[in-house]
Amino acid sequence: MKPTPPPGRQQLLYFVLVCALLCPVALWELDKPLALWLHQHPQTQPFFAALTTGADTLREALFFSFSVAGIPGGFVMLVATFLLGRFVLKAPGAGVFLLVFLVALNSEVAANLLKLYFQRPRPDAFLTHGMTGAGFWQAPTRDYGFPSSHAAIYFGLLLPVAWQFPRYRWWLLALPALLAVGRLVLEMHFLSDVLASVVLAGLFTWLFSRLPFITPRRPFRLRIPHLPAPSPKERED
Repeated sequence: MKPTPPPGRQQLLYFVLVCALLCPVALWELDKPLALWLHQHPQTQPFFAALTTGADTLREALFFSFSVAGIPGGFVMLVATFLLGRFVLKAPGAGVFLLVFLVALNSEVAANLLKLYFQRPRPDAFLTHGMTGAGFWQAPTRDYGFPSSHAAIYFGLLLPVAWQFPRYRWWLLALPALLAVGRLVLEMHFLSDVLASVVLAGLFTWLFSRLPFITPRRPFRLRIPHLPAPSPKERED
């Protein structure tokens, strides 16, 4: 009988599938009405603009303040920390650093490539420039919106950690979730743009977590009930 995946990985796959199913629903039914409603209620834009600027500044400092052979220093540090923890310190959870590296890099690259293919306009083209549609292959410039790079970047960085450490899951996902909402409020992306990026990050997390050399800890530890002590007769047998 084929072994079933660990509960955490299975739940992650369900989460990815739900977001994937919601994406076309948002594309066909929710994107334009939600963008219009947010356009009419801009009160929270200063908060999300400040939050996005702060997160981007911190990411720039951590990942791009230096480079090694042209590779951003943050990615080099992730791989170096994985190698040190896995092969020198023998830390069982060191695989999370390589997992974050693989998911973050591939999520961002995939989002940017998909933007070039789908060529979807951002909400401002629909809200302020008179475009009647918000579908694919009609952006008037190269400022494409589908999927969201910001959502792909921050979910790519924090979703693997949240998956591996479920005790802190909601705290870790709070930042990328708020930044994703901010992309909608700031009229930079439609809802389906953000959902597509969450799907990318979740799918890459699910795929790369299966690599044997990453060996992440089981996200949910099942409690094994204590067996009763054997009786004297059983000991003799």
